Amino acid sequence: MSKLEISENDKQILKSTAPLVIVIVLFVMVGKFAVGQVTNLRNQIGEAKKSQSVLSNKLNVLRSVSQLSASGTNAALIALPKSNPSLQVMSQLKSLASSNLVVMEEIKVSMASDSSGGLSYVTTSFNIIGPKNAIVAFVKSVDTIAPITFVEKMELVEDSGLGAANITTKTYYAPLPATIPTLTQSITDLTSAEKDLLSQIGGLSQSSIEIPASASVSGINPNPFGQ
Repeated sequence: MSKLEISENDKQILKSTAPLVIVIVLFVMVGKFAVGQVTNLRNQIGEAKKSQSVLSNKLNVLRSVSQLSASGTNAALIALPKSNPSLQVMSQLKSLASSNLVVMEEIKVSMASDSSGGLSYVTTSFNIIGPKNAIVAFVKSVDTIAPITFVEKMELVEDSGLGAANITTKTYYAPLPATIPTLTQSITDLTSAEKDLLSQIGGLSQSSIEIPASASVSGINPNPFGQ
């Protein structure tokens, strides 16, 4: 078998072109890597711009509601407490009875019950004795107190203008949210209806009994953004 012989000329050509071939190969490899890095960098810049836009929008929204935030938050927490509001409700109902000149007796408060949508409630049953008009005025004024309370049931007996009523009310409360929107999640401004609702809640009669916040931090969520 004959061996392939390479002339000196060919050897010189191979020696001179080998570095060029190596450079071309390296250039292609580095070029592919650089293109990938540039594409990745562009994606990161796009995400950063998107996050910046969301954060700017949040800042504008927070600025627009800053005047409502403090008073609105306090009013909302008073209207819909985070824990059992039995003491506040009894205080409010007794205050209503006194202002309407009726006698309130046999007060019974049920255990807290879970309801749909994350809400819970307590029921309060009691008897009211007084003039019929005064009892009617009392019942109509129940929905003006905070925490939010509604008359669920009433049985009224009247005799010569004097009435006696057995009334059951329902008062709602709910725990605070465990998480808040992430930093990059967009939020919207309060609608006109929501602002009107906050205004109405702020007009509810507040209880003279204040439940101090717990000093314990065991219930604090260490990661409120839920990330």
